[in-house]
Amino acid sequence: MFDINADDGSVRKTEFKSPIKGGEGREGAREIKPSGLDAPNMVEMHHKLMDLRAKELDRQYDNRVEQAQDEDFYDNIQWAEKDAQEVEDRGQKALVYNVISASVDWVLGTEKRTRSDHKVIPRRKNEGKPAQRKSELMKYLSDVNRTPFHVSRAFADSVKSGIGWVEDYFDGDGDDEPLRTRYENWRRVLWDSASTEMDLSDARYIFRDKWVDLDIAKAIFRKRGQLLEHSAQQALDIGTYGDDGDEVGDYSEMALDQSGGRTDRVNHGYHRQRVRLIEGWIRMPVLVKALKGGAFAREIYDPFSPGHRDSLASGEAELVERITMRMHVAIFTHAGMLWFSESPYRHNQFPFTPIWGKRRGRDGLPYGMIRGLKGMQEDINKRASKALYILSTNKIVMDDDAVEDIDELRREASRPDAIIVKKKGSQLDLDNDRELSQYQLEFMSRSIAMIQQSSGVTDELLGRHTNATSGVAIGRRQDQGSMATMHFFDNLRFASQLRGEKLLSNIEQFVSEEKAFRITNMRGTPQYITVNDGLPANDIQRSKADFVITEADWRASMRQHAMDELMGLVGKLPPAVGMVLLDLVVEQMDIGNREEIVKRIRAVTNQRDPDAEELTEEEVQAQQAAAEAAKLQARAVEADISDKEASAEKKRAEVQRITAQTVTEKVSAQDRALATAGNALALPPAASHTADMIMSESGFKSQSDQNIEAAQAAGVAAAQTELAQEAQLEQAAAAESEQLQTGAAPAMDVPA
Repeated sequence: MFDINADDGSVRKTEFKSPIKGGEGREGAREIKPSGLDAPNMVEMHHKLMDLRAKELDRQYDNRVEQAQDEDFYDNIQWAEKDAQEVEDRGQKALVYNVISASVDWVLGTEKRTRSDHKVIPRRKNEGKPAQRKSELMKYLSDVNRTPFHVSRAFADSVKSGIGWVEDYFDGDGDDEPLRTRYENWRRVLWDSASTEMDLSDARYIFRDKWVDLDIAKAIFRKRGQLLEHSAQQALDIGTYGDDGDEVGDYSEMALDQSGGRTDRVNHGYHRQRVRLIEGWIRMPVLVKALKGGAFAREIYDPFSPGHRDSLASGEAELVERITMRMHVAIFTHAGMLWFSESPYRHNQFPFTPIWGKRRGRDGLPYGMIRGLKGMQEDINKRASKALYILSTNKIVMDDDAVEDIDELRREASRPDAIIVKKKGSQLDLDNDRELSQYQLEFMSRSIAMIQQSSGVTDELLGRHTNATSGVAIGRRQDQGSMATMHFFDNLRFASQLRGEKLLSNIEQFVSEEKAFRITNMRGTPQYITVNDGLPANDIQRSKADFVITEADWRASMRQHAMDELMGLVGKLPPAVGMVLLDLVVEQMDIGNREEIVKRIRAVTNQRDPDAEELTEEEVQAQQAAAEAAKLQARAVEADISDKEASAEKKRAEVQRITAQTVTEKVSAQDRALATAGNALALPPAASHTADMIMSESGFKSQSDQNIEAAQAAGVAAAQTELAQEAQLEQAAAAESEQLQTGAAPAMDVPA
């Protein structure tokens, strides 16, 4: 493997060593040694790779030329040399009114303003902490690699030319972080154009070209110096212009050999020796050992992976042999092979991730936003140039003897204060056709409007004044424009998902030693993290996780419109419900310190983060305090219940005592009554009658007397009720008689 800087062409070799301390190195495991690169099978492989690359160059040539022209239009190179020279020869100026760039810049600016965030989620419930550590490590790698800027450059390529590339690779010998991310220019990459999938899962190969100084190439591949010298000597003859040359990709390389505006160093004998190195990634059917079952199922077995070894040792997974399309990497020139080995990456995918713009339906080749606008842009430039020419020139109709010096007449007629002297009797008319310029400008304005309509980037999106006066009308036009450009952002989201999955696999594969790093939040507050320090919660190699994009809305204007709708809904809800939803409302806003504001709102409203998988320290303390309060409340309730139960038991005992006492008293009374009855029976009748009289006078009433009195009272009540009913009947009869005397109809229903 080799690593070539995309900007300055510097190169260094990358050796894929074992990620396990003290383990056997990866280098040489399944690579082809320099002595075997000239073997017949490697020669055959070299011819095959060169043939595949040449066919792709032929198939994609026309489209790649148009892609380069699309980029030129954005860079204000909008006139063909032949047309510009023809205009200049007529005395016109090849004007450029770059309307396309404003539409493209809006799309690129929107991507920079709405960059997405991501996180890693565990596959198993008890692996949440390692997944969090992986997510934090990805954030750290994004910061140190400046990943958002590399992605923005690739996205710009996709919008302008139709495709952009981002590479995620491992560099074990560099001074920086071994896991790297960088932008790759689309001109240097060729891929299997027979592929139809956006993730290139059905593609067989990808080629990348790099021009390198000969001395650097010989330092990297020390045992292949003779082959490299032979390749460099023929570079100018066939390397740039021959069968393996690429006019589009080699444009900057050809510019090195062209004379500049100050001196002509090439003609003085200076020449920089360069060699084209071609890196090819190709899938080949190979019998491999793979895991069956467990968290790492279907992965190619890696003996250096602790997770793989643990899955096999626990019996959760088993090794099986199967035919798979194994990724291989080759480095070669047009003259021969320099390197060949299996891919060092466990994910078994291309290290390059494409960001697509649009794809042509008939052959799947890419094109960008500019492709459909070039014709209108050319029309704008030519009409502007023509209008300026009409406004700044005069047409002269004259007799051949009207003036003596025609050149002097031409110079004088072009002056705004011209004084023209002609011969008497000769015709000389100045006809400038100024009215024709307005028609040129009118068609030019229509082309400008058509570019906005076709691109979807309207004046409303650009914040310019339009005929839309209401906020609803402006919002709907902004939504329409956002929807017209949404496919670019959707493709970027898809590419970000692919990239994240590859980077996560590389983290799980290569980050094996203890590592401490720092990440910062939105306000720049540092947080210090350690992984692989021996704690199970920080071990990121023994578990499997998944990468997800957390930011779902890429549309700035659509998001603002949804925010307005949400604010209107919350305003109509009861205040108590609005307070419960307040944290979710602020979470959707594009404001600074949004996370801190949401955190404080949830602290006041006692709302928990719905996406949080583990409790924070504050939440743990709050739960402990709530548990203590619940315990105290439970004890108070128990005490109150105990008091009430004791009181009820006391009352129950008192009732039982009173009941027993009553029974005793009744029994005693009965005994006394029997004794009294016996005494009464022993007395003469007169004495009993006398005793009854005495008791009656003292207020005592026997049960018989009570029954008699009750019966008498019931009779009196019945008599009173009967008298009341008779009185009501008499009143009704009197009222009827009075109505008959006065002639009024009786108050009753009668037949008609």
